Amino acid sequence: MASASTRKKLNKRSSPKPQQHYSSMSSSPSSSPLSSSPRLNYRKISLIVSVILIISVIILLNISWSMWINFGTKTSRNQLYFIEVINEFPHDPNAFTQGLLYGGNDTLFESTGLRKHSSVRKVELQTGKVEAIQKMDNVYFGEGLTLLGERFVMEELMISNASS
Repeated sequence: MASASTRKKLNKRSSPKPQQHYSSMSSSPSSSPLSSSPRLNYRKISLIVSVILIISVIILLNISWSMWINFGTKTSRNQLYFIEVINEFPHDPNAFTQGLLYGGNDTLFESTGLRKHSSVRKVELQTGKVEAIQKMDNVYFGEGLTLLGERFVMEELMISNASS
């Protein structure tokens, strides 16, 4: 009898589920398992996303190419510029100007850079006369000049002893 109960258990476990066969003659398209398949929907979505991505890349490449082409043509190398001198002012020929500020009231502030002769000067614009001068130590070489608030800031380089 033990063998009979084993057979029943085996029969219960080994019984396959009945497979459903779908007829190609179904009356409505929604009854087909292929139309509601998640795999098919995934394919449609991935195809749509891919097409949108490809179109976006093509549009961006077209825009960037157009910008690149226009960037090069806005400035022509053959374009000529002209200047017109509207006034001349006297200037010390021994002063090598590195920085220049207009202080109002026909006053210029000028930093000069010349080895062992660098300075900051207050110059009267119309005459070129130096009204005030602050000479720098010989180890400094004057560069640019700017106004920060009400203080002058001067860029300077230190000259090493080996190069003097």
